[in-house]
Amino acid sequence: MNAHLVNERGATLVELLVALPVAALITAGVVGVYFQMTSTKLYVDNSVAAYSELQRAGAWFSRDCVQAQVVEDNNIDNDDTLQIAVDQDAGIAGAEVLVVEWTDWDDDIIRVVYSLASTPGSSLKELRRTVVVNGTVDSSIVAGNRLDDSVDAETLLNKTRFEWSSDSKDTVRFLETVESGQESRTATYEVRPRART
Repeated sequence: MNAHLVNERGATLVELLVALPVAALITAGVVGVYFQMTSTKLYVDNSVAAYSELQRAGAWFSRDCVQAQVVEDNNIDNDDTLQIAVDQDAGIAGAEVLVVEWTDWDDDIIRVVYSLASTPGSSLKELRRTVVVNGTVDSSIVAGNRLDDSVDAETLLNKTRFEWSSDSKDTVRFLETVESGQESRTATYEVRPRART
């Protein structure tokens, strides 16, 4: 009977004590990279969503104000405030923040009402754009989501608001703050309505 001698040498205690910390460092590095990538993706996704909302609401505002022949403001004669204040229309949901009006090529009177409406389960608001043609509601869409209209501690004004950009009240300014996840983005749009050029 021939017996082959096989070297069945196992790992020594010293080799194990060296290998375990090395394996732990590699594992910690891989886990760290994974969580960094995950948090970066979340940050980028939230930032893109916030910028998208800013652009969408700003585009609607710019489009309507460029055509406007009338910008309603029940404070128009009050030189002490730049805030645009409009009367509430019971037929339109939300607190109205801007009303613009113009006559189109077919002599239809187009009235666009922007209002801030509550979002269920959130303190953030949605910006509703309601189009009224010749006194009848034609359409209503959400022009912007996740708008923060809370009061800014420094300016004591709402973070999302419509106002005149100067005492001459010839240019409308839309300041908006959008929150998406932990990200908050702010944009300002200014438009001079054609009636005021």
